[in-house]
Amino acid sequence: MGSLKKNGLPLLSLALCAVLTVALVRQSAEVGSLRAELAEEHRTEEDLAERLDETDTALKSLQASQDQPPISVSFANPSVNTRDRMLTVDIIAELPDADEYSSTIGFCRVGESYRMAWKIEYLYRNGVGIYMQTVTFPLDLEMGLELRLEDDAVLFSSDSIAELLPVRLNYGGTSWHFDSQGQRLYQCDWGADLMDPAGNEVQALDGEFRVYRNGTLVFTGRQMPDNCNVEADGEILDSVGLDCSPGDRMRLCYACTDAFGLRYEFPIWEQLAMRWDDMEEVPLSRRPTVTWPE
Repeated sequence: MGSLKKNGLPLLSLALCAVLTVALVRQSAEVGSLRAELAEEHRTEEDLAERLDETDTALKSLQASQDQPPISVSFANPSVNTRDRMLTVDIIAELPDADEYSSTIGFCRVGESYRMAWKIEYLYRNGVGIYMQTVTFPLDLEMGLELRLEDDAVLFSSDSIAELLPVRLNYGGTSWHFDSQGQRLYQCDWGADLMDPAGNEVQALDGEFRVYRNGTLVFTGRQMPDNCNVEADGEILDSVGLDCSPGDRMRLCYACTDAFGLRYEFPIWEQLAMRWDDMEEVPLSRRPTVTWPE
């Protein structure tokens, strides 16, 4: 009996040691796992901190750019040489920081970069800090145009050179009433105001209103000095009635000639005649048709 007790103690000790060893191994594995998780969280925190720093830098850069005065450009005194088909115009630019922005501009097709510029000009600074230059270049009436700085900042962009031509339509229109039962469109109070690219009022030659029905010219009336009535076939009219059936599209345009001989036709509105006494305006491009003198 005593021998059994003596032999049982070592066995018990061995069993306890085995249990402790397993517990230590398991605890060591858990500690290693926790350390790995902590290391991963630390890396995640570092990545997040780095991204926050990058975002903060980007926001500061955006705020700095927004705080800078905007670059603006305008045009004045356009003239056209219709014989050689050249356009001359003054460019007026406001560059907020002469040290930051180059005063060299490139003439590009819309969407092209500065390195693709087909004409380079240098803007000189006048006494009040405005950059100016008078430029002359070939005039293609169908062209678009962009002005870019050397860093590719866009000063001006338009898919139509018409914005730089001597005449632009500031306002044009008539008062109208559609009589669906009588199938007539009545118009009165004709008016049109013209301006140059700088926004100054200009006078054009041979101003007349044109009305098209389904694409066919049905009325032409010369603009009168009172900017209200029109003259047609030698008769001064304060109102005009035109045949118009439900479903017809009626378009009003204003045509004129500038001082250099270019001929313009400005779309004003296009209306779709309804089945009752009303018309629905149809979306219409305001881009004028411009033609060379014959």
